[in-house]
Amino acid sequence: MSELLEVVITKDDYLEFLAQRLRLTGSCQRDIENISFPFLLSSGSEMLRTYILNATEFSTTLADEYRLPDRGFMWFLFSQALKEIHAEPNRVVIRYELQEEYRKPFKMFYL
Repeated sequence: MSELLEVVITKDDYLEFLAQRLRLTGSCQRDIENISFPFLLSSGSEMLRTYILNATEFSTTLADEYRLPDRGFMWFLFSQALKEIHAEPNRVVIRYELQEEYRKPFKMFYL
């Protein structure tokens, strides 16, 4: 196996990403400042998953057979590499280990 990799995501970095991605201003910007990573992880936030996949550059490590333009599929593969997640209100630490092979989901869902 490969080495254990780590990514640390801070609330400030994530809020900046959201502001740029969603082009938020005014009260909308202030509303998202009340987020917490435990909530976002447990609720399955699509934006947080996108941010994590981009921060880890996970999709660039995959063989062609795993490359599908579906974030749900990418997250399914990434979840197999996860070793630890430490979620605090203002930051999340993710440790993962890239795999040689990944289990694919049932074909009826993605292929």
